[in-house]
Amino acid sequence: MEASPDLIKENDDLLKVCLLYEVRRKIPIFHSYRNFCKIVGQDAMGYLDFEFWYYRFYHGKMDFDYDRSADPEPKTLVEIPVVLMNKIAKYLDPVERTFLRSMNHAIKAVADTFPPAFEKIDITVSRTSMHWTLNKQRFSCYKKDNGCTLYKPNSKGEESEDCHIKKSLEYLTPVLKMPNIQVNHFSLTIYNEPLKPDDLLPVPFNPKSFFIYGQSTNEVVQFLSAMTPGHLESISLDGSFLREDESYRMIFETDQLKQAKSVEVKSNWKAFTLEGLAIFSHLKSFKCQVRTNNVFEDLPRIRDIISTFEELESCELSFSSGLDRFPMRGFAGALGEEIPIGPLKAGEHLTITHHYRIPESNECLEFKMKEDGHRCLINIVKIR
Repeated sequence: MEASPDLIKENDDLLKVCLLYEVRRKIPIFHSYRNFCKIVGQDAMGYLDFEFWYYRFYHGKMDFDYDRSADPEPKTLVEIPVVLMNKIAKYLDPVERTFLRSMNHAIKAVADTFPPAFEKIDITVSRTSMHWTLNKQRFSCYKKDNGCTLYKPNSKGEESEDCHIKKSLEYLTPVLKMPNIQVNHFSLTIYNEPLKPDDLLPVPFNPKSFFIYGQSTNEVVQFLSAMTPGHLESISLDGSFLREDESYRMIFETDQLKQAKSVEVKSNWKAFTLEGLAIFSHLKSFKCQVRTNNVFEDLPRIRDIISTFEELESCELSFSSGLDRFPMRGFAGALGEEIPIGPLKAGEHLTITHHYRIPESNECLEFKMKEDGHRCLINIVKIR
């Protein structure tokens, strides 16, 4: 294969010699074709012609002068009967179906008859990379000085002169904007890189569960507002950037938070005051960290506040004490319970259970308190 590419392309026999060389190397056909195009040029031979001669040589038929004019014309993918195309689309997973619909309008119409359903979509954006997972298939795009490199499942890196976010959105946005897309859990993490919902999502977007980490209250509110209120049942916020109660009030004023059933606030920096717990009063369940200066006085007040939450089914409160442990004796004493006496088994955590009858009601709250490292966790369940 020392001849120049232009000379090879002008000579049909030389092209077949190059193709035969690929067959003799026992390289799979797709990789052979890619190598063939790399050496002699993308326009040297179409894939269907390459496939014909590849398998002819593979099966030992070496006549270069075979006349193909008498052979039946091969059918293209578009000419496959619609019934068969429907069967093909039906057995593809949602990610495979997104590639199928990108081929042409006829196939796209067939693929769109099957609503794409994803159990989980996870996206992480930063100044140097963008990663996304569609169900269990992971994609990554890394920034380089002269563009980026995109990695797709089961393939080598694809070089591009575009920035990593533009290249990622070229692949990801068409997936998220497919008609009738269904998503159970959607996760979005944004590190120091401005991104707007219109760049990424259809508006409105319809996940049942949504996790978001952003750099500002406005960014979080923008993406929350792109979700369909009411359809979005569960919301998880990484509130590491939110230091002020005012930030949380802005978020909880969105229709998405008002109509959610469950909310979790994850933060090592933000703990809610007793009065701040009222922000969760409309929910069926919630998780958050609580700040207290006096467990003995504050825990009964927390119990009284939560007992007024009419919709509540369960919640989890975390009390952190930095390097020191919260004394379980203080939690037990605050609720009038005694700490069990006796050694714990290996790996066992001290747990205290407390029941509280809600005034003027047949319902009660069950408190289960346990130590977890330097935290005390209280799981509260309403028993009807």
